[in-house]
Amino acid sequence: MASLLLPASWAEEKTCMQLTPSGWKERKDRKDEYLLPVLKEKTGTLPLLDGGVWKQEDIVPPEGSVACGDKFLLPGLKGMQNRWLLMDREGNECAHLDVYLFESEKMARKEFILERESFSQLGDLVVWGKDVAGERGTWCMYRLSGKSVDCPEFAVRGNLGINFWTGGRDFSISLPEVEQLFDLFLDRKNHIAAGEELNRALEKKRKRRAEYDREKKEQYLMDEKIGPEERRRMDPWYEMPELCRTIAGFGREQAPVDLLRHKEVLSEELQIPNVHEGCMHFALFHRGFEHGLYLGMFQGLCHGAHAVLNPVTPWDDTLTRSDFIEILVAHARSRKEAMELLLKMRFYDPLGRKRDVRAVAAETDMGNSKKTGLVGDFDMFAGSVCAPGENGSGAKIASSVYFLRRNTAVMLVSSDPRYSVLSLAQILDDRLLKYEKRLKTEQK
Repeated sequence: MASLLLPASWAEEKTCMQLTPSGWKERKDRKDEYLLPVLKEKTGTLPLLDGGVWKQEDIVPPEGSVACGDKFLLPGLKGMQNRWLLMDREGNECAHLDVYLFESEKMARKEFILERESFSQLGDLVVWGKDVAGERGTWCMYRLSGKSVDCPEFAVRGNLGINFWTGGRDFSISLPEVEQLFDLFLDRKNHIAAGEELNRALEKKRKRRAEYDREKKEQYLMDEKIGPEERRRMDPWYEMPELCRTIAGFGREQAPVDLLRHKEVLSEELQIPNVHEGCMHFALFHRGFEHGLYLGMFQGLCHGAHAVLNPVTPWDDTLTRSDFIEILVAHARSRKEAMELLLKMRFYDPLGRKRDVRAVAAETDMGNSKKTGLVGDFDMFAGSVCAPGENGSGAKIASSVYFLRRNTAVMLVSSDPRYSVLSLAQILDDRLLKYEKRLKTEQK
């Protein structure tokens, strides 16, 4: 493959060379003024490693597809010809790679930090230099997901750098695999043709794609037959507050519901409409719950309601003007759907804090499993440490309450762990029961 000479202005203009499957191309780095202050401080303290200083002729890009450990490195497929592709033996696209040659190791690190972090505002959410292989001089920056390493943002060996664009949020690339990638681009003897195993992986990929296309076609034909509006009505979260869809979309990493042990019997039978459908409307919330609280936000739909209560003035040495109580009511189609949503609600944090999900599960008191029956026909509680606790007056402290009433799921969360929302939960539960009784009377 033809190689281009570096321009004489390399050092002055701070350019870098990007290696693509089709050759080299020149690119200037980003401007320093775009870098966040917190990142400027970190770039000045990055440890330099003995990773070598490479010239353009030292880089030996693989010709065609090669093995990379138990995965494969391929030239970019259709639509990403300027990138390399890392694929596993099941045909899953694990990551897309950009490979760059910089003037120096320091410039490589700085360029990647500018590229990946300054605009995404992730400076405080990453660990810098989490994994370093000192013997080979490779340095990786990993983004964390909870307490487990998720996927590298980029990796540097000397002035050679690899930028990773992952194919899936739950995918992880190990440090040995990163080392193997650098070895491929620096030593031709590591180039081993992928062979028949790659063909089998690509065939699995093609079959999955064909299955996906078939399902899409069936869905399209169904939409044409029943109409888009009826199709939307089949969605479990149809006409529920948007927060319900967000919480329902939590994966196991965000909401390991299996850690919340319960003996609730779940019914697969759909109950449409929900017996409580439409009962949590604006008027019920607007009447208020306790003295000193007012309705700061409300979103009411046929199948649920989302509200935020704010304190008028500070009182009881707990809530301040900046505190709030968030309430979510979801009228699910079945008990099973309601339970699944309720368990995931426990891992929702209105403050957006990064929490240890195992600690969250451990601090949860499955109320009805202990036959407390404080609210609803199934309930969970959580307080500041372990709930429900008691304050000096003997009153229950439950700053977070989650309960079911038939197939309606309800969440109440206080931003102040010292404030108990149990009484508010009981008021909501009473209104659900009154609506249910009134409905039965009208039906008779």
